[in-house]
Amino acid sequence: MTGDSATPSREPMARLQGINKWYGAFHALRDVDLEVASGERIVVCGPSGSGKSTLVRIVNLLEAFQLGRLHVCGIDVDANEITRAARREVNRHVAMVFQQFNLFPHMTVLQNLTVGPVYGSGVNRAEARERAQHYLERVGLTDQAHKHPAQLSGGQQQRVAIARALCTRPKMVLFDEPTASLDPEMVTEVLHTMESLAGEGMTMIVVTHEMGFARRVADRLVFMDHGQIIETAPAGDFFDRPQSARLQAFLGQLLTH
Repeated sequence: MTGDSATPSREPMARLQGINKWYGAFHALRDVDLEVASGERIVVCGPSGSGKSTLVRIVNLLEAFQLGRLHVCGIDVDANEITRAARREVNRHVAMVFQQFNLFPHMTVLQNLTVGPVYGSGVNRAEARERAQHYLERVGLTDQAHKHPAQLSGGQQQRVAIARALCTRPKMVLFDEPTASLDPEMVTEVLHTMESLAGEGMTMIVVTHEMGFARRVADRLVFMDHGQIIETAPAGDFFDRPQSARLQAFLGQLLTH
C-alpha cells in the first residue's frame, strides 16, 4: 500500500494536497497527500531527514510551503495565501508539543499554562487559571504549579508542555518527537500521558520513533523517506505486512537495535 490510500470515513480534520516544500535547493517535501479524520491518531515515522517534522510544522503553519493546498479545521490555505491572519486562525485550533519543551524559564508552571489563553485567545484570567489547574491534574502535576521549569525533570517539563497545549482547547494536537530529548526512564511517563489523551478521542499527529507506542495507539502509521510518503497503513498491517521494500528495511533495522 503506497501513499495515502486509506481514506477516513469521517470529515477530515486536516487534508494536505500536493504539498511541496523547499529550503533553498533542498526539496524537503515532495507531493505530499494526507488526510486526518476527526478523532484519528496518526503516527509519522521514518529515518532522520525524511521530512516528518517539516510535515507537522506545515500543518500548524509554522512553516510555509511553496506548492499545494492545506485544509485544517475548516480553514483552507493555498501556498500563495499564507498570511498572518491564516496562521492565527489555524493556531486557535491546532496546538503543538515540541521536542525541546519551549517553556518560559522565568515563569512558573501555572503562568506558562495561562499566558496563551489570556493573551492569545482573550480568556479571562480566572478561567485560564481554572483550565490550567484542570490540565495539570490531567497530567499528574498539580503539586508542581508554582515551580519554575528548571525545578522539574525533563519528563515533568514535557508533561507541562502537553498541559499547556491542552489549555488552548485545541481540536488537534501535533507532537514533534516529544520524547527524543528525554532520558529513557522519563519516556514512559510522557507516553502514558499521550496514551491517555489518545484514549479520550483527541485528534493527534505524532512524529516519533517509539514504535511500541505507535502500535498501541495509532489508527494509522505514515512512513516517510526523502520527503515523500512511502506507505500508509493501519498499525497491524504496517508492522506485520509492510508492502514497500523501503519500509521492510526500516522496520528490520529497528528490530535489530
